[in-house]
Amino acid sequence: MPNTLRGSHRTQYNPLVKGRAPVTSEHSEGGIRVRESEIEDALVVNLSLLQKLLGLDSEPRLVARQLRMRSGEQRLDLLLLHKDELLLVELKVTAFSPNYLDQIVAYLHELRELQVSGDLITGAIKPYLLVTDASESDLRSCAERGVALIAYEPLEVLERYFASLSELTPFFRVKPKDYGVYNLALMNRTLSKIREGIIDKSSIAEATRLGRSSVHHHLKLAAEFGLVRRERNKYWLTDFGHEYLGAMGSLPVADVLSQQQAELLSNFIAKDPFYSPTVFGVYAIVESAFLLSRNAYPLEFEDLIGMFTTLAGKETEWKAPRTRTTATYTFLNFAVDLGLLGKIGQRIVLTPAGFRFIIALQLHKSIRMIESVYIGGRMDQQAPGT
Repeated sequence: MPNTLRGSHRTQYNPLVKGRAPVTSEHSEGGIRVRESEIEDALVVNLSLLQKLLGLDSEPRLVARQLRMRSGEQRLDLLLLHKDELLLVELKVTAFSPNYLDQIVAYLHELRELQVSGDLITGAIKPYLLVTDASESDLRSCAERGVALIAYEPLEVLERYFASLSELTPFFRVKPKDYGVYNLALMNRTLSKIREGIIDKSSIAEATRLGRSSVHHHLKLAAEFGLVRRERNKYWLTDFGHEYLGAMGSLPVADVLSQQQAELLSNFIAKDPFYSPTVFGVYAIVESAFLLSRNAYPLEFEDLIGMFTTLAGKETEWKAPRTRTTATYTFLNFAVDLGLLGKIGQRIVLTPAGFRFIIALQLHKSIRMIESVYIGGRMDQQAPGT
């Protein structure tokens, strides 16, 4: 990704525009199909992007967005505060037009009138017009009227927005992990010993007659379902862990989940499919099966491998066919353990419980994602005093 939000064509210095110069966009105007409001969203949610675009030495503060002007139905895109200056920003996703210049100059005059009447804080107002393409002649026209003209790349703004969102939003970083456990119910023996008060790996391994490595993997898996917590190499059941073990009822510990245990874990995944890598992996395998079922049903295991690898975000990591197959097989087993998918030979089917899970999962997943990226409703303000 480029290090600058400016394009790279015909970059020239002009002191009349704070050292910024118009640049030819990489895309023809007809090739840019994105709403101005979406570019605006990307800039407002991360003002450091706007700082770089405007060439500021520090991050500005948002004063108003989509501010209704007194002159009519027109709205000023962004009004920012940078140190002791107000920044008027008008954003376009098309090439420069003289009409845009007239528009921002009109906004500038109205803001100055508001300052004179005491309805807006005093201070210098610097207008910026952001377009996707401009010429040297356009630059001179804007400079003559005191407007900073900046050509930018919408694609690069959205790329930087995605990169910053990936860093700030946990679910973007969650990807499945394989701990070498093929059966969820294998956790039961380890968890049962913890409930009995045996809380370190070595003692659990001795009590269960399992290898220390197996116990380690069982505990990792249990932690990813929120069943245990670790403190100073000791393990305790969480409240959910106690509920999970209680769902076995009076049955002896077995390597098969009870119906109640399967339902508890399924509901846990549906409520927060991005809770951990393992939880996300189960979500991804069931979601993959659901998406494939829209084209053919029953599903072929080979088709599931490709879809799951893509949806899991592992195409660059699971390069070897064997790695992809093993990972798909592991999480398919988990989904079968939970009763969400069925496997008959090499054919995969969604169970009734799986369809119910998909409905619940889509609801909770949508809520989770909206909460993560929601930046508040657009500011629908009028200029002070109107």
